[in-house]
Amino acid sequence: MSIPHSWPAPLLRPGDVAEVFGVTTSTVNVWVREGRLSPVVVTPGGHRRFLPDDVHTLLAAIHHQDGGGQA
Repeated sequence: MSIPHSWPAPLLRPGDVAEVFGVTTSTVNVWVREGRLSPVVVTPGGHRRFLPDDVHTLLAAIHHQDGGGQA
């Protein structure tokens, strides 16, 4: 699968996602297995890439779940 030239945003690597959340890449892999986060592309070498919007959605959900979203 090739990435279209008009792709809307740079794709994030698991390490990038881990850095956003302050977790390890192993935790990101668990989230993928649990279905909490889905890669938009898996490279021929098996490397996952994520959309920033999907990462922000999960971040907001976790923030809300932890009580950070309540006024």
